[in-house]
Amino acid sequence: MENKKPYIPQTKFDDAAVAMLHTMPLEQIREDVPVLLMWIQDMNWPIASEVSDYFVPYVNEIKKEILEIFQINDEIWKHNVLSLLYEASYKLDEMLILSVKRMASAPTPSEKEDEVDELATAILQRQAELNAED
Repeated sequence: MENKKPYIPQTKFDDAAVAMLHTMPLEQIREDVPVLLMWIQDMNWPIASEVSDYFVPYVNEIKKEILEIFQINDEIWKHNVLSLLYEASYKLDEMLILSVKRMASAPTPSEKEDEVDELATAILQRQAELNAED
């Protein structure tokens, strides 16, 4: 994952890049969202949770990139992205909700094996609670 931009980690230990990322508005890093989301493929990487935390306020704004990940056959990455959505304490975009509903109600065998469906169900429950507060 080589890149010359200082806010894009070069290694899984690149705390300086992640610290810089946290100072940047989404508009400035917009074109690099797909590259940055790769860093949450494995939440065991030391910088993964900090990269994920950066995106929590922006999940609706990065729905296109999230929906692309949901189309890939990488259930662990899907689970990690769903964890990001779960952390969002605001209403999710309808396109994200539709994709989450599909994973909750009709998971593939591999999604079921990696408990993607369970996390999707938890997200839908949380979204229902947010809607009830309105």
